[in-house]
Amino acid sequence: MEKKLNNRYLILLNILIIVYNLYIWLSIFIEKVIVADDLKEAYNSKYISKPYVSYIYSYLDSSNMAARPVSGFVTGTLVFLSQYNDSVYLLGILFFPLSLIALYWVIQKILSKELASLITLLYSCSLIGTSIQFSPIMLNSNLATLFFSLSIYYTYVRKNILWSALFFILSILSYEIFLPLILLNLFLIKENKKRVIFLLLTLGTIVFFRKVIQPEIFAHSYQRDEVGKIFELKRVMQVTVLTAKLFFKDIFVGIYKGILNLRNLYIIEVLLALIMSSIVYKIFSAYDFKSKLKDIKNIGLISLISIVLAVSVYYVSSYIPTLFGFDNRSLGAIRLFYTIFIISGIIYLSFKFKLGNKTVSTLFAVLTFILVITNISVKNAWIYASRFNNTMFHQLSVALKADHIESGVVCLRYDMFTELKTNPHFILREPIFYNNWECRMLSEINGIDAKKVKVFNADRQTKCEMVFLYKDGKIIRER
Repeated sequence: MEKKLNNRYLILLNILIIVYNLYIWLSIFIEKVIVADDLKEAYNSKYISKPYVSYIYSYLDSSNMAARPVSGFVTGTLVFLSQYNDSVYLLGILFFPLSLIALYWVIQKILSKELASLITLLYSCSLIGTSIQFSPIMLNSNLATLFFSLSIYYTYVRKNILWSALFFILSILSYEIFLPLILLNLFLIKENKKRVIFLLLTLGTIVFFRKVIQPEIFAHSYQRDEVGKIFELKRVMQVTVLTAKLFFKDIFVGIYKGILNLRNLYIIEVLLALIMSSIVYKIFSAYDFKSKLKDIKNIGLISLISIVLAVSVYYVSSYIPTLFGFDNRSLGAIRLFYTIFIISGIIYLSFKFKLGNKTVSTLFAVLTFILVITNISVKNAWIYASRFNNTMFHQLSVALKADHIESGVVCLRYDMFTELKTNPHFILREPIFYNNWECRMLSEINGIDAKKVKVFNADRQTKCEMVFLYKDGKIIRER
């Protein structure tokens, strides 16, 4: 009877995880939250004149997409289709819940359905790499996660290295974040001969594509790996310090700000967090952790090593590890293994100190509540960032009309860094208007003819015919 009741709680939790993630997606979809690089893609979709095949080739023939043809093909297709319906582009966010389905399916094969549900839930509301949850263009990270999960499944469960190699290649050609974790696959493969075959298939294919096929078929080919950076001592120190700061400070700052924003949440959102955390407590208060303690210890150790390997990407690239802004988009692999590490660490240490099931389930329930409300707060911050941009450009549109300005170069100035640090609506310094490529779409949305009036960020443009200052919700012309 108790087992049957527990199964019902587990089914209910899985349903709520689906409902929760669809609610997050629907909130972003209804609000049409398009910020940062997505603004450029959304604008470009309106002026596509090529047929589909020609457009996809031109889309892939760029410094960002040439090295990522798998995710580039998917993103390019969404951009092409969104010229007919601008809401299509936002469907790209659905690749995040799709990656959750893959994660759950693989983890329940390796551990258990209960732990798979918990890992999927906490991964879905992690503070790490929030851009992959809210930005359509970051479907590349979600595709990489999906394919990597399937690669681990075929390595560990099915022991089929050919399928595992195929999915690993697809993961790397979607986004490079899991490349160092080839060592995890090699560790899970038990036969040396199969390890050599897997290594040759994966690295051989990836290197051949990057060094031969990519520069041959794409004029704008760009090699994204910058191995020489590992010899730059100053950068190595910077990445090391920022990594430590991310884990030991920034995560807790984000949680603190998320909790402070609890008062801005809807009652239904708080209730959802309470219900899910209560069900987590019910499920794990009777869960048999002891029979899986050895496996959990090994998983925890593997996840810790995987985090270190995932961090190594930053030593050989131009990216930096940060929780803040749009740059957190490259943290997908760390997000996954940090979630697994925290869960396995709580279980192992609790039983090491003989704290028992009640303590473990209480800790998981509290952690669930905190992360869910923080994640909802981050969702609200992304919505606020979109509204902030549109309010600023609407005010600029009104000012331009008042001054009878119908053409020319206009620079918009505002204190972005102060706004992000002091405005309580921002949790992780969510991306607001900064780059010049964001201007055209924001102009068009708010009634400014982007072809006649060229709007730029004053911090990114030196030559300006007219300068407008945005401060305290008002636009003031400076010259």
